[in-house]
Amino acid sequence: MRIRFFLLLLILTNVSCSNLSSTKKEKLQFDTIVDYTKVDVSPAFVACDHLEGKAKTKCFEKELQKRVFVELEKHQFSVKEDIDETVLLVIQVSSKGKVNLKEIQSSKNAQSKFPQLDSIVKKSIENLPVITPALKKGFPVITEYTLPIRIASN
Repeated sequence: MRIRFFLLLLILTNVSCSNLSSTKKEKLQFDTIVDYTKVDVSPAFVACDHLEGKAKTKCFEKELQKRVFVELEKHQFSVKEDIDETVLLVIQVSSKGKVNLKEIQSSKNAQSKFPQLDSIVKKSIENLPVITPALKKGFPVITEYTLPIRIASN
């Protein structure tokens, strides 16, 4: 009787131990291809949060443009000569959603005719609210946008 009990215990131990060790090998998949020039989800102002895809991107760009132009329209600019210039604003949205003016690219002509333009643009960007940052693979990322401002007289 003892021998049967011992054999039964030995068989159960073998069976239960074989269930613990896994012989099944799973292949791990790694995704190392990341396009750093595009984001999965664009940054968004509150007015654009409900949109998706290209509509969200367009909404963000239009809202950004509108908010900068509203500030510019508060000021009167006058020139004695005709002018047709484009000023480029390089705007960065942090991974926390803070909007910063990284750079203003303008010609010497535009700078001399509108010396207050830089400070007005800086103020308009500083007054922007914190927004929802862009996402890449589910993580908030820093993004940069270039906003052109055309200055033309009639």
